[in-house]
Amino acid sequence: MSKCLVLFVEGDTEVEFYKRVIANARDKRPDRRFDTSIECRNVNGVGGFKNIALRKFVKEIKPKYDEDCVFTVVLCSDTDVFELSQKPPVKWDEVRKDMIQNGASKVITVKAKHSIEDWFLYDADGIVSFLRLKKGTKITGSTGYDKLMRLYKMANKIYYKGMKSNGMVEKLDIDKISESVKEQIAPLYKVLGVTI
Repeated sequence: MSKCLVLFVEGDTEVEFYKRVIANARDKRPDRRFDTSIECRNVNGVGGFKNIALRKFVKEIKPKYDEDCVFTVVLCSDTDVFELSQKPPVKWDEVRKDMIQNGASKVITVKAKHSIEDWFLYDADGIVSFLRLKKGTKITGSTGYDKLMRLYKMANKIYYKGMKSNGMVEKLDIDKISESVKEQIAPLYKVLGVTI
């Protein structure tokens, strides 16, 4: 019986980041292998969890695997839009139910408190180094996204939320970040068979 782990994420930056997390988890396994196939797909923003994720699961992913394949779906999102909104943009119970009804064996969530940019900033030194700014550069801003935008501006660059990071994610210390957000990211590591 084959197994497939499917991650749905909000943007291209997240695809890059979660691929690094998966590689990090693979390095921590004694045999450096997984006994499961892994797919990581962008749903283009939190609203995409409502129907894009399900459509990609049913039309793109499931047809690639045997009928008896066991699918574990991981929904990776930021929490900021849910913290501020009285009417949340996504009803997670409905997304979970739809995935199960369409063949997922298990659905788990990984929620980046506030935003993925807040996670990135746990390795501020790595970002500062990537941007070739002075060590110890003061980081200001109200949110992780705002802080990252300001750092990029200092380096005469622009940070685009959800777009490819053009090398920043490759420079991040995944161990440092994972340790800092242990409770939030642990469900993914657990499904990958790794303890952090």
